[in-house]
Amino acid sequence: MVMSDVKTWVSAALTNDDTCMDGFGQSAGAKAAVKDLVRGHVIKVSRMTSNALALINMYASTDVH
Repeated sequence: MVMSDVKTWVSAALTNDDTCMDGFGQSAGAKAAVKDLVRGHVIKVSRMTSNALALINMYASTDVH
């Protein structure tokens, strides 16, 4: 049950990474520069979250725990 909860939480975090940029909408000028900066950080977090989910899935598939 706990492992299932962890997978759900990490999967939800990954989904939230995708929707984070929706709040910026279409913008121009300085706002576009901020949006690009935030997008770079969101991509990094998304990759780390995806890697964490892969590790969790690998751990969950073992008989060690």
